[in-house]
Order: sequence, then structure tokens, then C-alpha cells
Amino acid sequence: MNETAEKLKRAAARATLCSLLAQALNYPDKDLVQNLCRGDLIRELLAALTELGITGQGPHLEPLQKVCAAASVDQAALLLDIEKDYTWMCFASKPHRLVYLFESVYNEGKLYDESTFAIARLYYEAGLKVDEDFRLPPDHIAVELEFMAFLSFKEMEGLKTGDARIADYAAQLQKKTLDEHLRNFALSVAERLGRHAGTSFYRGIAQVMTAYFSHPA
Repeated sequence: MNETAEKLKRAAARATLCSLLAQALNYPDKDLVQNLCRGDLIRELLAALTELGITGQGPHLEPLQKVCAAASVDQAALLLDIEKDYTWMCFASKPHRLVYLFESVYNEGKLYDESTFAIARLYYEAGLKVDEDFRLPPDHIAVELEFMAFLSFKEMEGLKTGDARIADYAAQLQKKTLDEHLRNFALSVAERLGRHAGTSFYRGIAQVMTAYFSHPA
């Protein structure tokens, strides 16, 4: 396999992984549960991790896939369990939330601080404009993960068309986002998810996040 083909495969794996993690860390919905119960979410997570050279996650995720893919699973009840867990950890826990999903809270101790505007500037540099109707702050972890997926797709675009300028710039922005924003933030979120989650789903997502963001880029 030549170097370009290898870069394409790795960029595709990063795009898939970041998109799936973004879906998992947004407020849970029917699409998430359907992907989980079809086996798509776990299978694609494991395939992307393997492509990036990250192994050993099967024992954490395959039992969850087996349970969720069972014919007898009640998808509505599963969604309710995941919703309750997410809400308890990220919104309702008192006196302090157990899991904060905003980078500025981890770095500066409050919402809409320096980290919020720093990551928003990176979006602008990449040519993205946040829609006025978009409700999540730019430093929500799901938004940062979607940004990483977008940059991976841009890198793939440059590689496929032979435009080294696009590919290299997208790769540089990925590194900058990881080093200055997402890596430590994601590991903090993963640690809290793993410690407080009441469902095997979020414990599994915590394991994936720890494995991915601890792995050398």
C-alpha cells in the first residue's frame, strides 16, 4: 500500500471515530439507539480503532453489542435508560454536575471563557461559520469532535485530488485542535464518564475515548 492510500485509510478511520463519538456525546436520540441495536455503532467504532492501531477494546464493547443487538431488546426502554444516565451526569446532578461537556469549564472553570472563543477561531480559520440557530456552545465536546471529523474529511479530499495544500492544512488543524483543545479535554470527560456512568453504554464510550485520545497521533 502506498503512502497516500495509507493516509486515506487513517483519515477515514478518524472521521468515522470522531463522528460516532460526537453522536454518542450529544443528547441521546432514536438514531443513536437504532445504530447501537443494529450493531453498526460498535462495529464501526472497533473497525476505526483497529485501523488506527488501537486494539484491545473488543472485551469492553462486544458484550454491550451482544445485549443491544438481541431480538428481545426494548429500544424505547434502552433509550430511556441512556437518556436518564446522560441527564443525571451532565445536567441534573447536584450540587455539581458530574460530567461537564464544555472545554471552558475544565480549563477556566466557567462557560463561555477563553477556550470557547479560541476553538471558535479555529472553526473560522477552517472556513466554518456557526449557524445563528445552532444551540450548542462551540466548545461542547460533540462540536469539537464533529470539527475533527470535518477536518479528516477535508484531508481525504486533498489526498484524493492530489491537492497537498488542502491535505496538509487539514492535518495541521487536526494536530492543533488535538494538542491545544481536544486531547486533554476528552480524556477528562472520559475519566468522569467512566467513574459516574450508570449504563454500560457510557462506560464503553469512556473506554473508547481513553484509548483513542491516549494513543500517539
